[in-house]
Amino acid sequence: MSLSKTPTALALLAALALACQPAQEGEPGAADTAEPAADTVGEEGAKPDVEKLVKLAPGRGWLEAHDTAPQPLLGGPVTVEVSQEGGGVFVALPAKRSLDDDVFGVPDLPRAWGGTPGINGVPPGAREVTDGKFGQMKNPTPFGDESMGMTAVRLRLTATDATATDASSTNDRVRFEASWSDGEENTYTVRCCEQLAARGVEYPTFGGVVTNHVLHGFSRIGTALMPTEFAYVAFWGMGQVMKNGEVVAAPRLVHGMVTEYVRGEGYTLVHDSGVDPTQKHFHLMVPPMMPDREAGRFHHEDLPTGFTLPNGEELPFWHVMFEDLEISASRGG
Repeated sequence: MSLSKTPTALALLAALALACQPAQEGEPGAADTAEPAADTVGEEGAKPDVEKLVKLAPGRGWLEAHDTAPQPLLGGPVTVEVSQEGGGVFVALPAKRSLDDDVFGVPDLPRAWGGTPGINGVPPGAREVTDGKFGQMKNPTPFGDESMGMTAVRLRLTATDATATDASSTNDRVRFEASWSDGEENTYTVRCCEQLAARGVEYPTFGGVVTNHVLHGFSRIGTALMPTEFAYVAFWGMGQVMKNGEVVAAPRLVHGMVTEYVRGEGYTLVHDSGVDPTQKHFHLMVPPMMPDREAGRFHHEDLPTGFTLPNGEELPFWHVMFEDLEISASRGG
């Protein structure tokens, strides 16, 4: 399924050709803004230069310095176990993300625009402007206010954080499997990790597993379109995506994390000021992107989920939120 045929499923993590077009006069990205031509090159009307954005990923230098042997986590490994048996999940649907000034700045002083569009930064040209402020994304993304419930849930995660920083190899470990049903006798499953992301692409992954760390939002670790959130445990690795027991995609990038609560009334995705540190939930993300280690960037590749959206198109990503968790952690392992 190509994005050109599925504009309603246009994930932020897709190739943002429209988003990277030269800005018009008075719009973010025009010559009078703080980031002139941040999302274009050459004369007005020149071909969008996504490669220039990729090179501006803020984590690139730090990651280059960490092509080294793994460094041990101070105090020893931490092992976290997370489970959910039964109950429901919320599956995110494509929707336009409301943009937080605290993360994205204002049109005259935009923030969070470097890196592969969507999975890292968001070019100013991809943002709507209302009353002199960034309003929302111009196109739907996996990070918005639209979702639907599914049932027959099973989640099992055992993650060991032993490696402190990104490195050329890792002592971190993950065993993960989650499944849910759409009510039409279809069961969807994600397993991980055949291989952990020992060293990140564009932003850190801390050996593949990290515990007790701020991610996303203003941190620039992961997409800025998720709110800034404290993650009790998070992982990145390559796994399998299945439908009704059949592997439909492998290997695929899988990101999971237990965080403070980032949903509000009506299950809207809140801004940073609305984050609730008194509650927790688990996020599973399988994006329509794949990492390219040699190029040091991400490339668009829709995920064949096998789930049909109300408009008849296939959902090109999984962003699934689990609410009824059992969580335990211990030192050692």
